[in-house]
Amino acid sequence: MKCLIVYRAGDRWFGSEVAWKRSGSGSYRETSGVDLPQSRAEIERFAREHDFSIEWRSPAPTDEPKAAESPAR
Repeated sequence: MKCLIVYRAGDRWFGSEVAWKRSGSGSYRETSGVDLPQSRAEIERFAREHDFSIEWRSPAPTDEPKAAESPAR
């Protein structure tokens, strides 16, 4: 399973795929950008379909709409 780092910038979700590379006697990680859907369910489905485990770097999105503010009385 590969690692997908998911983070928020502004009002959009972005992802980085992590690839581990060998270097001498050790290893390092190399990242590349991934275009992501913008809801939690779609991000999780994308991860399953592409064999990723998700590492959330921002609070995970909720798919519940924000409650409408009640008018001040």
